[in-house]
Amino acid sequence: MKKLNNKILLIVLVAMIAIFALSRVFRSPKLEANMRKELVMLDTAKVTEVRIAASATPGEEIKLLKSGAQWFVSKGNKKYAAETATVKGMLASVASLQAQRMVSRKKDKWETFNVGDKGTHVSIWNEGNRLAGFYVGKTGFNQSPGAYQGGFGGAYTYVRLADETAVYSVDGYLESPFNRGADDFRDRSFLRVKTDDISKITFAYPADSSFVLEKRDSVWHVGNVKADSAAVAGYLNQWSFKNLTSFADDFYTTSTPTLTIKVEGKAGVLTTLEAWKKNDQEWALRSSLQKDVVFSSTSSSVVNDVVVSRKKFIPAN
Repeated sequence: MKKLNNKILLIVLVAMIAIFALSRVFRSPKLEANMRKELVMLDTAKVTEVRIAASATPGEEIKLLKSGAQWFVSKGNKKYAAETATVKGMLASVASLQAQRMVSRKKDKWETFNVGDKGTHVSIWNEGNRLAGFYVGKTGFNQSPGAYQGGFGGAYTYVRLADETAVYSVDGYLESPFNRGADDFRDRSFLRVKTDDISKITFAYPADSSFVLEKRDSVWHVGNVKADSAAVAGYLNQWSFKNLTSFADDFYTTSTPTLTIKVEGKAGVLTTLEAWKKNDQEWALRSSLQKDVVFSSTSSSVVNDVVVSRKKFIPAN
């Protein structure tokens, strides 16, 4: 009886293995038969324009335009410098877009995967010729490698080619590079000065609060007073690298700035900063690094870092 039970168990086990193997071979034949593998193939060097209708900004089409080696972002009737590395990274993410699997052939499933009219629509161009067009939909993460939805573990994104009905899953998290507003593509550079080149900073402030910080014979001075070297070093670092994330495109800089800071070196003026106080908390700021761009900042951020009084540099008694 025991041998018979073992034999029955063995037969059941073999049958289950056979059923599993057949299901792997024949599962979802309608979805996997003749499935397109390569969804997008791009030579990113040939791309001259990217158009994005992001689900995060409905009704707005973002245009990224290339001129020489520089990318620009179109916003309304104005054009601003874009962060070239951001655009290049975005294009690299879809330069060779491979399908993991087909998840649906049905149009009525588009909204389920967010690849319909409410999805993020992307088209990529070369001199007026469309190179690729697709919708970027929902993203997710597999709980374990080999999970059904993604197939390969890690992040996956649903994608639909603009001229096709089928929906695919692809490796990677594509929503972040594409589903964003125009300002998210802009160059946010505000200050870029080599601190070793700085030898003089002139603070032109209201009333009688102006002063000069200057290096004379390798020693920093505030006026005729020897400055605190540690305080000066910490302050100069603020000029080496600073980005701002908010823009004040509607602010007009025709009025006299509330204050101006001029940074100089042996070769002359390295950069200037102009600031207009809009209210108790908010400032409009412009630097010569991007002289056509006005940023917005609160008094608790860059203003406190860069707009300082002479007391900051006076040694404690």
